[in-house]
Amino acid sequence: MSNQGLSIKEAASAIGVSPKTVRRLVKDGKLPAELRAGKYGSEYRILEIPPSLAVQKPLDKGTTQGMDMLRELQERNLQLAGQLGAAQERIRSLENQVRLLTAPRRSWWRRLLKVQIKIGGYI
Repeated sequence: MSNQGLSIKEAASAIGVSPKTVRRLVKDGKLPAELRAGKYGSEYRILEIPPSLAVQKPLDKGTTQGMDMLRELQERNLQLAGQLGAAQERIRSLENQVRLLTAPRRSWWRRLLKVQIKIGGYI
């Protein structure tokens, strides 16, 4: 850090957030800064970054590998859930077809006669 401190953009990259978030932290008083005269007018200079806001590195490569594996498993789970839904729909469709094929068949004239009786016609 230079004797002038960090600019908003430099502090944002050091913390790992956007410059807008750094401005919000300065406004809330969570990030100490001074208002100084700059090349294009007054600008904030961050003198120090509190340890609570410093970017934390991953614990080790095993943790990131574990997270990658978890992400892959979640994607595979979603894919399999979609395939299961399609298979269940296909099974329902086939069951309906079997039901239609195994239903007792009546002759055409009995079906016609039954329809006409329901309508209020014959017999």
